[in-house]
Amino acid sequence: MKPRRRLVLPVVVLAVLGTGCGVGSGSGDRDTWKIGTLQCSTDCGFLRMAEEQGFFKRRGVDVEFVTLQSASQALPALASGEVDAVEQNAGAFFIASERGDLDASVIGSTMIGLPWAIYAKKGITDLRQLQHKSMAISSPTGLPATIANVMLARSGVSGKAMQRLNGGGNADRYRAVVAGTTDSASSPADYVPRAEKDGVNVVALASDIVPQYPRYSIIARNDRVAAKPQAVRRYLAGLMDGFRYAYAHPAETKRLAAKEAGTTSGDSYITYMHDLIVGKRLVDPDAGVNRQRLEYLSGLLVKSGQLHRPPDLGKLVDERPQRDALAMTNP
Repeated sequence: MKPRRRLVLPVVVLAVLGTGCGVGSGSGDRDTWKIGTLQCSTDCGFLRMAEEQGFFKRRGVDVEFVTLQSASQALPALASGEVDAVEQNAGAFFIASERGDLDASVIGSTMIGLPWAIYAKKGITDLRQLQHKSMAISSPTGLPATIANVMLARSGVSGKAMQRLNGGGNADRYRAVVAGTTDSASSPADYVPRAEKDGVNVVALASDIVPQYPRYSIIARNDRVAAKPQAVRRYLAGLMDGFRYAYAHPAETKRLAAKEAGTTSGDSYITYMHDLIVGKRLVDPDAGVNRQRLEYLSGLLVKSGQLHRPPDLGKLVDERPQRDALAMTNP
C-alpha cells in the first residue's frame, strides 16, 4: 500500500466550478483515498513525512496523491470527482460554497499556519506603494489572490485598484518579479532567504500581518467521506503520525525537504522554512480543524469584500473523521 503519486492532473478534469459534485461521484476503491495536493518545496519535510516513512501503509490505507500544477486546479478537481479531497486554502472553498458550487467539508489540516510573503521589485518597500501596480497571482479566488487582498486591505490598499496577472505556480510568480515582468507577487515565504541576492524586496510576511490566517485545510467531498469512512480516518491517522515524527526528528525533516528541493539540508532555503514552521507551530501535529482560525479567515474575507456574509461553519466543517483518527493514534 505504498502511496502513489501522479505529477499532473489531466486537463479534462478541470471543469468550471458551478457543475457541482454530481460529476464523477462514484466512490471508487473503499480502501483508497485520493487527494489532490500542490507541489511542496521547503515544507516537504512535514507535508511528505507520512508518505516517506510509510505511515499510511501501516495504518492500512492506500493513498494516491494527485499533484496539482496550481491552486486554481484544486476545487475544480474536487468538483469533478477526480479526487476524494484536496489540500487547499479554506478561503477559496468558502467563496465557492457561497455560490453553491460544492458539497464538501473541511475535515482537517496539513498546514494550519501560513508561511507567505508579498515580494516586490526594487523601489517598492511598503504595501501601500502597490496601489495601481501589477501583482502575479494564480486564480482570482486562489490562496495567492485571497491572502494578498487581505494583506493589502490591512494596509489600506484596494485589491481592485491593482492589475492582477495569472503568474502560474509559486516559483513562477516569484521569478516574474526577479525578471521584472510584474511589480510584485504573492508567493510562499520559501524565497525570503534568496530575495536580497535576487534584487527582490520582501514587502510583508503574512505571519506578521495576519498571524491567524490558515494555509492548507483538507477539504473532502461529503459523498466520499460517507462512502469511505475507514479510508479517510486511516489517511488522517497516517498524516498525524508523519507530522509528529517530523517534529521529533528535525534532521530527517530537513533532509527530506532538501531532497525534494534539490539542495542540502544546511541550505538557508531549507533551514529558514523549517525554523519558521517549528517556531510558529504552523503545522498541527493532530491535523486538526481549527475553528478559531477558520472564523478569523471568514471574517477577513467578509471585510475585504470577497464574501458577502460569514459562512456557516456548522455546515462546512466535519470534525468526526479527525476525531476518529485522533482516537486511533492515541489509544
